[in-house]
Amino acid sequence: MDRKNKAESYWNFFNFLRGQMSASDMRVAALLTGIAMEKCEIRPDLENEQDVVQIMRNASEDLGFGRIFYRSEQNAFIGYTLLKQAAPLDWEEMLGEIDEKAANLVHLPKPLIEHFEVFFEFTTKYVLIAEGEKFTPNLKSMVDAYPECDYTITTMNPAYTAILERVFQGYRNVRVVTTSIYEYEFLQERFDLILSVPTFGSRLLVDREQHFMCREHEMVALENLLLHLGPSGRLAILLPARITFAGGNVKGLRNFIQDTYKVESISAMPEGFLEWSAIKTYLLTITTGTTDDIAVRRFGIQDTITGSAGRRVRNIRLEDETFSMLSELEEQGDWNVDKLFAAQDEDWIRYMGVKRAILGEVATVFRGKNVPRKDPTGRFGVVNISNLREFSIDYDGLDHLDEEERKLRTYILEDGDILVPARGTAVRTAIFKKQDYPCIASSNLVVIRPRSDLLNSVYLKMFLDSPLGGKLLESAQQGTSVINLSYKDMQSLEIPLPDIEKQEALANEYQTELTMYLESISEAERRWRSALDRLQEQI
Repeated sequence: MDRKNKAESYWNFFNFLRGQMSASDMRVAALLTGIAMEKCEIRPDLENEQDVVQIMRNASEDLGFGRIFYRSEQNAFIGYTLLKQAAPLDWEEMLGEIDEKAANLVHLPKPLIEHFEVFFEFTTKYVLIAEGEKFTPNLKSMVDAYPECDYTITTMNPAYTAILERVFQGYRNVRVVTTSIYEYEFLQERFDLILSVPTFGSRLLVDREQHFMCREHEMVALENLLLHLGPSGRLAILLPARITFAGGNVKGLRNFIQDTYKVESISAMPEGFLEWSAIKTYLLTITTGTTDDIAVRRFGIQDTITGSAGRRVRNIRLEDETFSMLSELEEQGDWNVDKLFAAQDEDWIRYMGVKRAILGEVATVFRGKNVPRKDPTGRFGVVNISNLREFSIDYDGLDHLDEEERKLRTYILEDGDILVPARGTAVRTAIFKKQDYPCIASSNLVVIRPRSDLLNSVYLKMFLDSPLGGKLLESAQQGTSVINLSYKDMQSLEIPLPDIEKQEALANEYQTELTMYLESISEAERRWRSALDRLQEQI
């Protein structure tokens, strides 16, 4: 059967399953149906509804699933006949089809798999591939390319375990284990090479009793996997950008890693690299030893391919490369690649040479309030992203909300608050001016409230609107083409902080020049309208 017809057969099978069960049950149904296909291939006399259903029932009990994941035995046999159209069955191919067509789960782009293969060396013997189902449909080809290695492949899902065991049936160098890389001591072994793309941005946090430095899944995986490196082992792990710049516990984890292990390379991956996420990602390689010089890289997309699933990255290319010393990382205070490359330009050199302060130490930073319902007659104004102008806020266009004041007290805006979009496609900052009625910011805005004795609002807006300020805001973004700014991450931004007198002098000059500029624009518009009216009257 050609590839197109086979893909169509998978689609018919999984489309049928959608009306029968949940996405998680679909994996089990596909597994049991595949087992029945293999059994009937050996025993064609069993290929009838009663025997096929019994095979699936026995397999379900043997594997500990307990029941058939169809609404009826008749439907189970229909599912069997549909999947049989894709025979001969390729278990890895089927696993990829399950997640892509049915469950919409994560599968890694082939260029990333190819990049992971760079880390195999002639001394590599013991390899851990964490959450191996994400590496399909390229997992088997990776194992086949390096047959001298012993592989441990983990997965959290028993159905995935059973399918992956069938993918590698007959492979004496592959072991599949049902375990979680987000739990302490999930394995006892140590490895020469660990490859991982952990869960990104899950709202469910890891239990504090696990005693990890952070609670986010991706940070827990990073810390946990490092514990399983052998004497000369290497971890290659793809993480969201916040690992490079976030403060708090994430900063503590960065410092721990660069002091305890050798940070070998930090690579910014290209925008659109992951089909299933717009989050900016970094590929880190960390080995045992001591951090000294670090390879800093930035990759771009070389070419793409467009298919039924949309645009996919086919190849990536190295666009920039430099090296950084540990002392430079320590001085910078984070691992942000854009900063490390920017350090070579004059703006950045000047920035590094002035007094700076952590924004969260000289201002209160918080996110606006989620407003589920609007009331045109409400007493509270609501500032949205659409109300932000280049130099002001459109107060006439505000939405309104009617709510008890006690529920909004902590969100009420004050004169001089700076508003920055947390979502959207463009960063515009605006300074709030107190109105005759109370106002709050929507949840799509981040509010920065400077301490008046340390930080001038106009000065801060000037900096955030500057090219360097824009780079810093961009470095704090979790998204790519779509802005995704976290108020917690913004708290960690370092801003230049001259004394308050100099800030006020700069702010006064800014206000004076801005007033002249706006008056000039207004006068020019008035003259243009007047001239246009006069000319049109002569037509």
